[in-house]
Amino acid sequence: MKARIVGACVAIIILASLISRRGYEPETRGRTPQKVEEDNLIFSEPPPDPVLSDTMLAGYAGENTSAAEDLEMIAHFIDSVFLLVKQRNTADYSTNEDLVLFLQGSNSHRLPFLAKVGPALNSKGQLVDRWNSPLITHPVSQKVLELRSAGPDKTPYTGDDLLWPVR
Repeated sequence: MKARIVGACVAIIILASLISRRGYEPETRGRTPQKVEEDNLIFSEPPPDPVLSDTMLAGYAGENTSAAEDLEMIAHFIDSVFLLVKQRNTADYSTNEDLVLFLQGSNSHRLPFLAKVGPALNSKGQLVDRWNSPLITHPVSQKVLELRSAGPDKTPYTGDDLLWPVR
């Protein structure tokens, strides 16, 4: 319960930070001139803005976490986003791909919570477990999402699968 409250607080702080910075800075925010040619400035791309997953999924699938802790970490991350985004329906997260789109900004707030690249995503943009198998999402109800890791055998619906409900 304490981890859930802390996660929600972190999510709210990051969301407030993102909202407060959005649209109030000049076009060249975060850019530095690379070289000047006559009167034209050439700017480099700014680093991406931090998102909630940068904090909440730090250490995901790392040496210091177990597979169960990884699933719990991603479940708490999704749960925190669900606390922030009240207007949603099961179509928003009925598949892994839909859930990723929802977490990356296709939500009622139009805010990204999940980075485009990270240890929780494979090259196809799917949420994956530590064995790089896509997580299976199953919306049990409007308020409960079940996450399934295929486990070390990488075959879903076998005895080594890990399950976690997101409420």
